[in-house]
Amino acid sequence: MALFRITVKMSKHAEGMVIEPGMSVQLATMLPNVLSNDREREKVNNLFINNFGVDLKKMGALGPAYLKVEKV
Repeated sequence: MALFRITVKMSKHAEGMVIEPGMSVQLATMLPNVLSNDREREKVNNLFINNFGVDLKKMGALGPAYLKVEKV
């Protein structure tokens, strides 16, 4: 199992929510790319909702254009 840090790369304002560069969460998973699997993307989105109160899916920011994934 690997631990990944998912970090916001650029700002976005949408749906009354704001993300800023540097906001990050950590996710432990068996998969090598957390943004290529729908189930793992949902986990990432839930982590951002729980930690920051932002829904990346609603904002259209749940992808590699806005998120950087690195193995810790």
